[in-house]
Amino acid sequence: MDRENEEVICDLQAQVYVLRVALQALANAHGDSNALLASWREALKVASLGPVVPAYARRSEYLAERCQAFAEDWTAELVELAVPARRN
Repeated sequence: MDRENEEVICDLQAQVYVLRVALQALANAHGDSNALLASWREALKVASLGPVVPAYARRSEYLAERCQAFAEDWTAELVELAVPARRN
């Protein structure tokens, strides 16, 4: 892998890491998991109504699929963070 591609991949991985830390902080700081998850669902709904990507990428089916996949992954992570584990 050339240096430029490696730097781009490292930058993206670092951004994802920091966003996951932010997600965890949000879940930890929020006392009402139902309200937090409802807010997340609303944010996803609003984001789906308008363009959140650059104009040149708006018609990319691959990008749309990746955005959907990441939204689903992050929703699952948020649920795990927001909903306390039940102990038997």
